[in-house]
Amino acid sequence: MAKELAVNPGKCIGCCTCALTCAITHHGEFNLTKACIWITRHEFDGTFAITFSSCCRGCKKCALACPAGALRVVEVAGAAG
Repeated sequence: MAKELAVNPGKCIGCCTCALTCAITHHGEFNLTKACIWITRHEFDGTFAITFSSCCRGCKKCALACPAGALRVVEVAGAAG
């Protein structure tokens, strides 16, 4: 079975652990500006948005690091991979 990244922004707590993991993994820097994933807080309701840039390699390490379960690795039946 193939594995995909499941995103649930409603569970995001805004800790940016995913983004820091991305930056450290792919650039060797503890620097949010180097991440391929961005966490932004909506001004009016305080919820968070999770956005991936085109530099995302699909490694899924962000999901493995997410303490809130907003990002998860799931198996997809019937998909190649």
